[in-house]
Amino acid sequence: MIPSRSDDPLAPLLLEYARTRETAVRDEIVLSCMDLVEHLAARYRFTGEPVDDIAQEGYIGLINAVEMFDPRRGVKFTTYASHAVQGAIQHYLRDKGKLIREPGWLHDLNQKINKAINRLHQSLGREPTVEEIAEELSLPDAQIAEAVRARDVFRVSSLEQPAGEEQESGLAPADRDKVRALAEEGGEVPIVDRLALEEAMDRLRSVERQVVYDFFFNDLSKTEIARKLGYSISHVSHILRRALKELKDQLLVEERKEMRRQLRSIEGQLQHYVRRVEEETIKDELTGLFSRHYLLERLDEEFSRSRRYGHQLSVCLLAVQHLGGYVTQYGEPDGDRVLCLLADVLVECSRRIDRVGRYDDSRFLLLLPQTGAQATVLCRRIQEHFRALPLLREAAGQALQVACGMALWPAGGNTPDELLNGADVALRQALEGGGADGLVVWPETPPDD
Repeated sequence: MIPSRSDDPLAPLLLEYARTRETAVRDEIVLSCMDLVEHLAARYRFTGEPVDDIAQEGYIGLINAVEMFDPRRGVKFTTYASHAVQGAIQHYLRDKGKLIREPGWLHDLNQKINKAINRLHQSLGREPTVEEIAEELSLPDAQIAEAVRARDVFRVSSLEQPAGEEQESGLAPADRDKVRALAEEGGEVPIVDRLALEEAMDRLRSVERQVVYDFFFNDLSKTEIARKLGYSISHVSHILRRALKELKDQLLVEERKEMRRQLRSIEGQLQHYVRRVEEETIKDELTGLFSRHYLLERLDEEFSRSRRYGHQLSVCLLAVQHLGGYVTQYGEPDGDRVLCLLADVLVECSRRIDRVGRYDDSRFLLLLPQTGAQATVLCRRIQEHFRALPLLREAAGQALQVACGMALWPAGGNTPDELLNGADVALRQALEGGGADGLVVWPETPPDD
């Protein structure tokens, strides 16, 4: 005697079929469970496949459930049959390439995209781009691109179908066509990109390199590659995924290096442009005096002229003593005002043939052609005029005053740079309290009275 569940209405028929295996009894069980199959099939109505086809696969699963059901296990038949029906439906959808539910609107859009792709493929003779599909359907590019990307979400790989193999590689068929086209028309790939790809390929293991070449360039499926190498299909898939990841990582590193090289090149160009702008700017923006670059050019000219005609030449560097403390106490705007006041004094005291300009942030440069040690008279006059300014305040109890360092040619140097260096040494000595009242001459020469 075979035990059965008393709460299962199909239990008598199931017991009878288990004993007799008569076709009529099986058909009666199947007809009794039609509602169950229709209910389960309706769950997959958004997969894009006709519900009738899905239900047909469900009936096959139901028949298999009747054949395999064992009443002695004490399991309710509808519970057992539900799993069998859903398994049959899912297997069918897996083979079709879809398992996850696709919304109705997305299904309709994909149908339109497929039709547009077919039309464009016939007219263009190639796979259309996203932009061409969007133009064909009068839809935004972003919407088409998103729909195409979403297709992978609703696909499950199948080792029995080439399409499944392509999907598992991470590339859609159109992308693989693009790779093949680029391989056949290598001129379309920039030489820099080809070299980077070749270098990245060379870094792969030999088996990874072989799998990538066979899959993308020799157009072999993973099944064919597995047969060729003597590996399993799953192992070939693993090798391909690992190789693609390594290629991506290497190319990203190369891309970052290239970006850094480009940034360095751009930085160099910007620095060159800055120098050009500085060189082409004759006037200092703050003081209105000549710029350093202009003054250095004039120094070269005056030095050459002095050597040619035997004229004397004086080079003077001037700075305001205690200006740092003044700026700390009163702020940068007041410090800039002091520099502008000194600039006005320099212009007022200098001659027409003299050249006066701003040497750097805190120093001024005077070029005094045909002038020797008597240039000290000019420096004294500048100091007196500066001290007489009524708007100057003291910095921490110390009065602002002008320090001057002077170098004379020919005694102070045989080149323009030597004259500048001599004037710089003299100015530093003057700022440190050397010389007479903030004036130092390099080399020291008594002034002409």
